[in-house]
Amino acid sequence: MTELRRPTPLDPGRHDRTRFESGEPTLDEWLRRYAGQNRRRDTAATWVILDARDAVVAYATIAMTGIDRSAVPPSVAKQAPDPVPALLLGRLAVDRRHSGQGIGTALVTHVLATAVELNTKAACRAVIVSALNSDARRWWERLGFRPLDPDDPQGSDLYLLTAEIEKTLRGRG
Repeated sequence: MTELRRPTPLDPGRHDRTRFESGEPTLDEWLRRYAGQNRRRDTAATWVILDARDAVVAYATIAMTGIDRSAVPPSVAKQAPDPVPALLLGRLAVDRRHSGQGIGTALVTHVLATAVELNTKAACRAVIVSALNSDARRWWERLGFRPLDPDDPQGSDLYLLTAEIEKTLRGRG
C-alpha cells in the first residue's frame, strides 16, 4: 500500500494535480484548473491527501455558507438565525487508483472535525453536501447525513448537524 500523508491545505505550487483521475471528469478538471483560484479568492479551501511524491490522491473543498431557514427541517431551523450558518463540503473525490481504501471517509472525517473546531470559534450549525448521484447519496447517508429538504427525501442536498458530528466521529473510530 502507498504511504499517504495526513490532510493538508492544497499548495498549487507544490502538490501534483496533473495525474489525478477520480473517474468523474468535472471533479478532476476542477481540481486542476480552479482549486488554486478559489483559495486565492477566499471562496473555497481545498484539503488534500498526498502520496509520498506530493501527488494528490484525494481532495475535498469546504466553504462557509448560509442556508435558508424556511427551507430546512425543524432540527436545523430550531432556534437558528436566518440564514442558518453552515459549512459546505462542496467537492469530494478520490483518485481511482486509491478508491476503496477508506481515503474518502478519512478526508470527510477530517472535514467533520474541522466543522466541530470551527463551531467553537464561529457558528456552524451543520455540514451541507450535494450528492453527485444516488450511489454517492447512499454513501453520505451511511455517514449520518440526511435529506435537507424534508419534502424531497430523495434529494441530493444532505446535512449533518454539527452537534451530531462528535457522535458520528466516535462511531467511525
